[in-house]
Amino acid sequence: MHETAKEALLRLLRVPAEPKPPDGTPESVRVFRAGRNYYRWRLLQWVLLQAVIGLPILILWLVPGPRQDAPIVALVIWRTLAVVSATTYVLLLPVTYIKQRLDYEMRWYIVTDRSLRVRSGIWSVDELTMTFANIQDIRVMAGPLQRFLGLADVQVTSAGGGGGGPHEAPNAHMANLAGVDCAEAIRDLMIERLRRYRDAGLGDPDDGRKATAARALEPGQAVEAARCVLEEARALRAVLS
Repeated sequence: MHETAKEALLRLLRVPAEPKPPDGTPESVRVFRAGRNYYRWRLLQWVLLQAVIGLPILILWLVPGPRQDAPIVALVIWRTLAVVSATTYVLLLPVTYIKQRLDYEMRWYIVTDRSLRVRSGIWSVDELTMTFANIQDIRVMAGPLQRFLGLADVQVTSAGGGGGGPHEAPNAHMANLAGVDCAEAIRDLMIERLRRYRDAGLGDPDDGRKATAARALEPGQAVEAARCVLEEARALRAVLS
């Protein structure tokens, strides 16, 4: 029943069941998902929220309405409000539950040997792709509750996006691999692949330009260029004297 409802909803919202892997070799693709305890925590939050919403509706049914001698309009409004609120609450319960379930199942964290892709969301799909050439920082973050549940977030900061927080670079954006139960393994994998990527000469483009400029001059040309610079410096000193 759940899979049938899931497929129908994904078709209705035109959301692909799985994201395409980002740039990289097919054999390097690794897919990570949020931990099971992440879903349990989100489900507990949903239950608490439904209890907070349902309490006023329950009170509306239990507390006596207007007195019998009150205007008929007041009685109709009171009873209509109680019926509509209770009906809406009951009808939305399965919808909001399915949303929590799909929000957990439709979280994708994909790592290749060249890039990273994070996708989440059902109603509003959020997909972020980073190349290793722009990644600046990889860190593992976990609060007390996350540590209790065996979860953590892997936060990857990259240059070239919109403005970040107060501790980020002005042109940084962040990918958050939320609620994973193997955060250290993901971090170590990305650091290792990032190191290989840069060792292969695919990293900082400034390094490539510097290397190209260094290779452009032969030894004899370099000596001649240095001699010209020295002569110009001597001529400038003579003029200043």
